[in-house]
Amino acid sequence: MRAALVLASFFTTSTMMVVLGALFDDASRQPWLRDTPQARAAVATCHAHAAREARRSCLRAVVAEAQARDAGMSRLAALAPSWEDRP
Repeated sequence: MRAALVLASFFTTSTMMVVLGALFDDASRQPWLRDTPQARAAVATCHAHAAREARRSCLRAVVAEAQARDAGMSRLAALAPSWEDRP
């Protein structure tokens, strides 16, 4: 009886730890902006909105634009010839 109770307790605690870890992992994958003067100016513009939802949608648009720009730069870098390919 005690062994079953200890085993059930261990299983429940382990499951909760895995779920909590997954939640923290998911939260840490949220997009962030690099600290640049352009990003600071864009965020300041978003904070000037009076409504909370307007600020949120503005920040989402700023982050999406930065992600698209970074993705474009990554594609451009991938297309550039490497130093090893040059004669």
